[in-house]
Amino acid sequence: MVLYKNKVKALSLAVSWTYKSSRTLTFILFLSSILAGFLTILEPYVLKLLLDFLIHKETQFGLGLLSILLLYGGLSVARDLFYDIMNTVKSVHGLNIESYAMHELMNKVSSLDLIYFEDPDYYNTLTRSNSALIRLADFFWQFSFFISSIVSVVVIVSAILTFNPWIVLLIIIGTTPSLIVGLKTAEVVWSAFTGGSPIFRHAHYYRSLLTEQPEALKEIKLFNLKDYFLRKFRALFSSFVEKQNKAAKTQFRRRAFTTLFEGLFAVAAAYLVVQMFIDGTISVGDLTFLLTLLFQFAGYARLLVQSMDSLNQHATFLTPLVDVMGFEPVIKEPRHPKPFPSKIRKGIEFRNVSFTYPRRPATVLRNFNLFIKPSESLAIVGENGSGKTTLIKLMCRLYDVTEGEILVDGVNIKEFKLNDLYNNIGVIFQDFMKYEALVEENIAFGKTSGLKLQIHKAAIKSGAADFIKRLERQYKTQLGKKIMEHGTDLSGGQWQKIALARAFFKNPQVLILDEPTAAVDAKAEFKIFKRFEQFTKNKITFLISHRFSTVRIASRILVMDKGRLLEDGTHEELIAKNGHYAKLFNMQAKGYV
Repeated sequence: MVLYKNKVKALSLAVSWTYKSSRTLTFILFLSSILAGFLTILEPYVLKLLLDFLIHKETQFGLGLLSILLLYGGLSVARDLFYDIMNTVKSVHGLNIESYAMHELMNKVSSLDLIYFEDPDYYNTLTRSNSALIRLADFFWQFSFFISSIVSVVVIVSAILTFNPWIVLLIIIGTTPSLIVGLKTAEVVWSAFTGGSPIFRHAHYYRSLLTEQPEALKEIKLFNLKDYFLRKFRALFSSFVEKQNKAAKTQFRRRAFTTLFEGLFAVAAAYLVVQMFIDGTISVGDLTFLLTLLFQFAGYARLLVQSMDSLNQHATFLTPLVDVMGFEPVIKEPRHPKPFPSKIRKGIEFRNVSFTYPRRPATVLRNFNLFIKPSESLAIVGENGSGKTTLIKLMCRLYDVTEGEILVDGVNIKEFKLNDLYNNIGVIFQDFMKYEALVEENIAFGKTSGLKLQIHKAAIKSGAADFIKRLERQYKTQLGKKIMEHGTDLSGGQWQKIALARAFFKNPQVLILDEPTAAVDAKAEFKIFKRFEQFTKNKITFLISHRFSTVRIASRILVMDKGRLLEDGTHEELIAKNGHYAKLFNMQAKGYV
């Protein structure tokens, strides 16, 4: 159940973004909607004047036949013109709203911490907020109908009140159930959506495997998985459709009842009008005017109820957007930041560090202590789940420690500005990104101007320069084919070299390499690590790898197990110790014998 105060916040956000995306177009739409509402009553009234003139040869304002006909034609043209304006504004302003909203959401989400993406509840809200974006433009259109309908209903009711208040009472009673049902409909639709959201996401995964992931096609064909995934998709989507159908049937039953109820009271109101004519209290023109208003009221009241129903649904579906815009980063900037050292002189220390992921019971790191000297290269090994990657995330302040502290030259990293910390850390993660951009942009995002030499040096260090020079446009080559059809696809190893070049280009004081050569061949790996000491000179380097041929080049090796430091030393020292590291090394070495 979505609270009404949250719906009000959602509607406020939608109105605010609509206005900010284009103040002029929003004002034009608002004014046109009001004027269109007033025009509702004018045409029937002019028709009343015409009938009274034809029967009595005179009108209330002494207008002649030509004047009445010209007035009627002018009102008809004005009405069509206002609706043309509204339709034009809809098509133009809808794009403005979508663009503005997407920018605001992207700006907000990109400022959030990793917890919002790794926690299922938060991630579901983020996913729903993206779905909500498509409703903003429709909300804007429905809101204009809502304004116009309110004005029309108020004007019609005011006109009918001058004849007989009982008619107004009947039509208001008749439309009340429709209003109540409309407000409850959103809850039914939202319940079906939230209940079906995980199912739909699961079904979308199978659809993407078969239609959007070329890398999956090889296994799908060779393992004959097409029919299997299709069956899974049909079963899941059928379940999703069933939930939507159930919600639709509930809505239909409710609306059928309210339509019948509304019709009965409309007949009663019409009876009163006809009885007034029979009694001689109103003219033929008045009779036509009132009956027209009754039919118009029924239409506009229905439109008003539908608009309120639609706005209520939009408000319900927009609440995840409000939730996301209300999310605040957990990683806070320091109030009184200290400058990051221009050169690390003492080193980096993990002091009594413990860490537990939010909403998870298991402690990943326990009382972890470690000191890394300046210019030291540190390899970290351990089985999956031992805490290696978590250690790196903490060093980068993607998460904050639960207990203890991480110090750089004796200063807690929480006391540095985040950008200062990030600017001094170069990272290549195991799940590195493959950006659809030019080669030079992939290496030096936002900093390509005048830095050609630095880009080339970074590519040489990573080994990427060897294949870049063979590309048709070299550093101006567009990578990937999702954005540009003429783009160039790279192999996994080539992409990893580009990512490695990105880390080298930054020229950071701290270099973090998480499986940096997992996708490259043995020859390329040998070339990279042959110059490892040269590349990492005057840098603190963290190297995570399962390849012992890789980790042995580090000046120091850590062995982690279940969040604790198990062993610490050089390759030779750990082999001589004949402990956990030696056991793992010998197991891997046997595979080459």
